[in-house]
Amino acid sequence: MMSRNRRGFSLVEILVTLVILAVGVLTLMRGFPIVLRGLGVTNDYTVAQILARREIDRLKGVADDLPEQILPVSYQFQLINGNWTLVIFSDPNVAAGDLGAGGNILEDGNIEIVNPGGSNTLIYWRYYNDANRIRRVVGEGGRIPAPRPVGNDFGSLRVLQFGPVVNDPNLLLVYSSDMEERDIRGTSPGEAIRNPRPWQFVIDDEVPQVWMPGDGNRVEVWYRLSFSYWANVSGNLRRIDVVDVVVPVRTGVEYDAVNNEVTPFDLIQLAGNPPNWIEFDFGSLRVNRLFDPIPTVQPFDPNYPYEYKVLNGELGLLLFNPAGYNFRERRGRGQVPLQAHVNYDVYNWHIIRDDLRIDRTRPPIHKLTLRRLKAFNDLLNDNRRYPGLEVPVPDGNGGVVTDRDIVVLDLDTGGIVAPRVDPSDPNSPLCYKVDYLRGTLSFASPLRPAPNSAEDLARSVTIILPGDPANPVLLQNVDPGGRNFRVLYQAHNDWALQILKASQNYRIAYDPALGVGQYYIGQTPGNPFGLPTRIYFPRADIGNKVSVREVWYTVFGGTVRAMRDQDFLVRPVPAGDPLPGLAYIDIREVDAAATGFDWNTNGYAVRGVSGSSLKARAMWNTEAKQDVPGNGAQQIQERMDLHRLWTSAWRFVEVETYLTRRDEN
Repeated sequence: MMSRNRRGFSLVEILVTLVILAVGVLTLMRGFPIVLRGLGVTNDYTVAQILARREIDRLKGVADDLPEQILPVSYQFQLINGNWTLVIFSDPNVAAGDLGAGGNILEDGNIEIVNPGGSNTLIYWRYYNDANRIRRVVGEGGRIPAPRPVGNDFGSLRVLQFGPVVNDPNLLLVYSSDMEERDIRGTSPGEAIRNPRPWQFVIDDEVPQVWMPGDGNRVEVWYRLSFSYWANVSGNLRRIDVVDVVVPVRTGVEYDAVNNEVTPFDLIQLAGNPPNWIEFDFGSLRVNRLFDPIPTVQPFDPNYPYEYKVLNGELGLLLFNPAGYNFRERRGRGQVPLQAHVNYDVYNWHIIRDDLRIDRTRPPIHKLTLRRLKAFNDLLNDNRRYPGLEVPVPDGNGGVVTDRDIVVLDLDTGGIVAPRVDPSDPNSPLCYKVDYLRGTLSFASPLRPAPNSAEDLARSVTIILPGDPANPVLLQNVDPGGRNFRVLYQAHNDWALQILKASQNYRIAYDPALGVGQYYIGQTPGNPFGLPTRIYFPRADIGNKVSVREVWYTVFGGTVRAMRDQDFLVRPVPAGDPLPGLAYIDIREVDAAATGFDWNTNGYAVRGVSGSSLKARAMWNTEAKQDVPGNGAQQIQERMDLHRLWTSAWRFVEVETYLTRRDEN
């Protein structure tokens, strides 16, 4: 009988096999986080695309109300009428790619704005950094909306597109369309003239001074002025923009109702009496009649359409006089519907806005665009605790809170949805419930079972109507089904959704020291700088697309050609350009034979430059932010170096479209 010897594995072979398996498993484990991180980054880009695309789609539905421009801002103390005053001014040198802080960051997280004449001002770094460097909205709005009941009031409700906003009466301006200009000459400083027509202003640009119409039926009428002047800055000619100067024409002071005469305002004084003033920039003055803000408890005047109420200054809720809906203003030989345009500052682009329409057919659970929402007191990436949205909202119990991490705004009434059905009872059922990790929002509904505890959802919601927080008016037992809500929240990784918009119209400048909304033509006669085929813009316009309606230029041999309705991408000037620090377009991109601009044929070379694009930029940063203690020069330098390193980790997605509201040049 045959037999076979069966040899088993030796101990050494088993150990070698186990070592090989262990090495393989460890290798996979080392690579697994990289794979997960890659999947996370891919998911972030997908979510960012959705977030930006959704915002663009929303703005397409309100194209007629788009702002004229959204500007970068800087904080600075300026000497005005002998006093050092903190002003927020439009900074033409801040581009969309400038994501760093607006100044040195101190140990406590604030940026210090130096006041040469007194105490310095501190601004929390998150409000003067990355997306929040560009947040001045100019000219949003249009025709007065149709009036309707809003809470206990009746009027035309406008919810500003990019709220929350900075609730400062000096920054929130509401005004009508540009008034018509009438020129006169030969007046003496301070000379009274016959009261202009209600839709006109009169200017003598040689003095220079301006007259606005008074109204004998009003104690005062307020106006907004913007203009430019030429100044000598360190021996160089510079064009200075004066934006949003507000002045009253008071009956019995500037306006003499008995003789129907009005006295002027001196433009040099309105500019703050600058010692380096050279002359007024002819044709730069814009005048608008301001709407009057009135208390929420005061009834609207049916005979005066220029009125509005601030229902909530932080959330950007404005209620206009219903008489404005059908009112028409005189312009030229015709009449146009009354329009209301708003200037304001976005409070924080990192507050995400999700608009929802609540389901009627089933218990409503809505997925927000982002997950991992910030909850009050969460640890942030700079090792500070999350203070909430820091947007004051009424609590429905006679007070105001700022630490809410979720705010639900009812777009139908302008009210705030209370977290609980009875704001005075912390044990009452919930109006909504938040899953911070998954980013979902569940609403109360009559389709839900009756609540049994304080953590259950109710069968209706309570809305705190706009008004005095100390005397709240509650709209109770509201079925949220079919209603429109806006949800405000923030998400970890510092997500932001920002809108970037070029100026609706650009004005020509005859010096390359450009302000916002200006362009300079290379080799302008009498002040020749730059290259002869380039049109220059401030750095703030880098990445914008502009449309040029008409260009007259020469080619080789001196032949004159015309170029019409061309689009260009504004780029930073390359090395070697005679005008470093600016941006430009070059007509040789369209016609390579171009040699220079032609000023002789028509007396101008370029006309009709306007912004042609609108961008939604979703951005996020997954890195932890490092810091060092101390406020000495070396510590601040180290802190700013770390901040620049963290800034380099921003990721973003931009979605662009070509929405435009109107063409005025």
